Amino acid sequence: MNCSNQAAKDKAAAQLPPTTVSITQVVGIGKVIPEKEIIQIAAASGGIVTKVLKSENDSIKKGETLLELDHTIEDAKCSQLNAAIMTQQEQVKADEAAIQEYTAKYSNAVTNLQRLQKLLSKGAETQQVVDDAQTTLQGNQSNLNRLLANKDVSKSKLTESRAALVVAQQEREQKIIHSPVNGKILEISVLTGGAVDTRQAFAQICPEGNIIADAEVDELYADHIKIGQKAFIRKLGSLDTLSTGTVYFTASFLKKKSLFTDQAGEKEDRRVREIKIRLNHPEQLLLNARVECVVDISETH
Repeated sequence: MNCSNQAAKDKAAAQLPPTTVSITQVVGIGKVIPEKEIIQIAAASGGIVTKVLKSENDSIKKGETLLELDHTIEDAKCSQLNAAIMTQQEQVKADEAAIQEYTAKYSNAVTNLQRLQKLLSKGAETQQVVDDAQTTLQGNQSNLNRLLANKDVSKSKLTESRAALVVAQQEREQKIIHSPVNGKILEISVLTGGAVDTRQAFAQICPEGNIIADAEVDELYADHIKIGQKAFIRKLGSLDTLSTGTVYFTASFLKKKSLFTDQAGEKEDRRVREIKIRLNHPEQLLLNARVECVVDISETH
């Protein structure tokens, strides 16, 4: 009798429709980062640090000085070139004065030659005097041409010195490190008297702007994620919500699961979809912290 009842129950169960589970949340592993990304600060020119004007956790404005490297040699070059420019400017003025003087002499020589030629035509002057006046005119013309050439050379040297000064000032400017953005200094790894190598990062700045969670969702649930869905952020293994947010970016392709995993030997054949969540209240979250990002997909079902 019991066997008959059990068989009837099994047959009835087999005729029931399969049970479906409604998924309302998708969990991804993410990292807390600035939306504009952390900026690595490096120097275009190496040198010895003479001033450190900011510390970690300080706010900094775009263009504000972060630190200075020794620029004694660059200062000396700028001073030398400024002096050379002043000297060459005076030389150009002297050349112009000499040109003005010989222009007047040349003009007078032309007038005198014309007068003497008229007198010669009337028999009131000798050919020798006219020839001497012609020679004087040619001498004035030659001197005037020479002075004009000297002025061109002086102006050319002045232009070269000004260009060299611009280069020297740029070299000096490379010794003074400014912030490229408004933000907050996360790390600075140099001290006064220390050395900075060319193009080697020595500081990190978090730019002003939104803080986001950059997360990965397993390919099995990737299609459920949509822009505009709400999410909440919690520590790994915790149920306490630290912040809420909104999905504002979803990648258009799947990639290997490796961005946030530290486990050796984890399978690489799984694919994930990158999503970004703009956080509403990230005050309790540390930058670069690994978090769970729980996305509410209930409205899409």
